[in-house]
Amino acid sequence: MDTGNKLSWFRKHPFASSALVTAIFAAGLLLSTDAHVAIGDSSDIGPLSNVPVPTPIGGDIVDQAAAVRLGKALFWDVQVGGDGQTSCGTCHFHQGADNRTLNTLNPGPDGIFDSGGVTAAGQQFHPSNIVNDDRVTSQGLTGLVFVSIDPDPHNAADICGPGGLTAAPFFANRRTTTRNAPTTTNGLAFFRQVFWDGRGNQIFNGVNPFGQTGNQTATPGGVIPATNAALTAVQNAALASQAVGPVNRNPEMSCAPTGARVFNGNGTNSLARKMMARPALQHQFVHPQDSALGGLSNWPGKGLKCGDHPCGYRELIAAAFGQAMADTAEAKFSRIFGQAAQAYESTLIPDRTPLDRYLAGDRKAMTSSQQKGLNIFTGKGHCSKCHAGAELTDASASFAARNGLVNEDGGDQGFHNIGVRPTAEDLGRGALGQGGVAFSESGSPMDSGAFKTPALRNVKFSAPYFHNGGKATLADVVDFYSRGGDFANPELAKRIQERNFKSEEKAALVDFLMNGLTDCRVEREEAPFDHPSLTVPNGPDLPATGGGHSCK
Repeated sequence: MDTGNKLSWFRKHPFASSALVTAIFAAGLLLSTDAHVAIGDSSDIGPLSNVPVPTPIGGDIVDQAAAVRLGKALFWDVQVGGDGQTSCGTCHFHQGADNRTLNTLNPGPDGIFDSGGVTAAGQQFHPSNIVNDDRVTSQGLTGLVFVSIDPDPHNAADICGPGGLTAAPFFANRRTTTRNAPTTTNGLAFFRQVFWDGRGNQIFNGVNPFGQTGNQTATPGGVIPATNAALTAVQNAALASQAVGPVNRNPEMSCAPTGARVFNGNGTNSLARKMMARPALQHQFVHPQDSALGGLSNWPGKGLKCGDHPCGYRELIAAAFGQAMADTAEAKFSRIFGQAAQAYESTLIPDRTPLDRYLAGDRKAMTSSQQKGLNIFTGKGHCSKCHAGAELTDASASFAARNGLVNEDGGDQGFHNIGVRPTAEDLGRGALGQGGVAFSESGSPMDSGAFKTPALRNVKFSAPYFHNGGKATLADVVDFYSRGGDFANPELAKRIQERNFKSEEKAALVDFLMNGLTDCRVEREEAPFDHPSLTVPNGPDLPATGGGHSCK
């Protein structure tokens, strides 16, 4: 078998056994067509298009395309935010991530700003600056206190007041979240659980992120009764669990305090009541060639049009979930919101990167530098041991199905303490949820300070990096792994060791990460990564996007 045929066979069998592929490598039979670039042990890395998106089981959706439309409208609609400016998409506006620098520095557990600002030299939180526990996170709402939803359906914002914070600048300035917002363009539909700590459970309970764990029934507003109409149990639905988490939390999307505004009901504190009374996306433009919403666009006006009238959310819900669910939407809005958001987010599959084309047989899809970076990624760097499989993460549903729920360190599969910060600063997977139950499934002490392995497609756009936003560039990230992490925590994953990359190896690895893993459609905001218009607080005014097929 000649080299070309071996490469063809390998790419048609991306999940071939590691032992077989390793034997082929050892025999010196599998080489790049560029003589100086050997392909490392990437036996379980294949095109993302080979992996089926996990399908929710036991859900309520009756029309998937309609659910995608509803989910996309809800995801980008600023009316969901308590300030009338913050949508789910606000923290994911920049190719899936949040690249704002103003009002994004969180002082961390000690409550003291140590780093001097996002652009200051202190942003690099190395051991030499161990007292610096600052974090670069995402910008949320101000400290205004929730009073009620606004009865005027033309107004996007809730009625919120200063409460006890009467002195500037406290209530007037936007607050920050506690962790760096993950991206939505890395293939998030493949994760078994979501959020950095994995609290977004794979079973959607219809109400909150916690699945059927002991954290399910405890909320800031009290215990959820078993008779709650929104309760359900949808499997393979981590994205639905995640979607309902930030919406009524302060400072993420709601005025203070967390739990003052609720998802369901007909009360004056109900998001369901607010959204049922408001036309969808009435304050935003939707491009007539939007991949999901274009057929309903009211272009050149704002919002969506259903026949001769603006689309209301009850109408969109009826199309996606049936009339019976729409008639009781106020009682089940969280259940609807989560499933619709998952339907939309599951379309965001970044499977047209140079790596994907390369693994599918296009030998020119990646440059020789990027191929060298891939070789380091799968070889000397041991990166693919955690950033594994076609999804480039061991936190995927398929990886857990193949390898079990416990990793080689004894902790939860897909979660690792890699020495970004001292363990006690943020327990991550080892923390307790709102009901006093740990997120850890294994109960291992190795889950303390452990965080979910992110997938890496489109990582170019998701700076700053790690859960604390502590590394500003991909070069900083590569340096971090080259030196074996920053903190020798007792729970440190065994694979975090000094790799001592040479300068040319670092450059190749950064090239692979930055360019070999970028889906052109994400960069150019082409379908399915297009979106309605959005004015980002302390950020850009994004025009509505749609159409365009310039990417391969």
